[in-house]
Amino acid sequence: MDGKSFLILLLFVSCSSTAEVYNCADGKYQAEPCDGESVPIDLSNVGSVISSPTNPNNILSSSSSSSDKKSEVSSYIHKQQIKREISALEQDRRRVFKERDAKIKELRERGRYASNNLAGATWQQSLAQEMTAVMQQADTVVGTLDRQISLLRSELSQ
Repeated sequence: MDGKSFLILLLFVSCSSTAEVYNCADGKYQAEPCDGESVPIDLSNVGSVISSPTNPNNILSSSSSSSDKKSEVSSYIHKQQIKREISALEQDRRRVFKERDAKIKELRERGRYASNNLAGATWQQSLAQEMTAVMQQADTVVGTLDRQISLLRSELSQ
């Protein structure tokens, strides 16, 4: 980023931080006063990690000690990591099913070319065994992923 761009960005950020916001009776927020009695909203705590204790969505309470806050933050971060791991495992699970279905489809297509003779019947049997192996392999992988997801979900609920 060159110097001019940085200066323009800095001016924009500093100008936007001094703007006032008004809450109108219809529930909308705007930069101009709604009527003659409008008072700007206090946005001094917006963007801070620790906000007022009246906020029900507050992750940290202001009355707890520093170590409690660190513990709460660590717990929150750990839970977010678990959620990401669960999401990745579920994506792997979907990928395994997709790969399994593609392999089964390929084997079925190859089976169409089998002749109506003994060699063709043997080849059909071989393809059926391959399909069974592909399904068992996918089931094994999915079972492992399901167990991992279950463990992570139980850890998340604690």
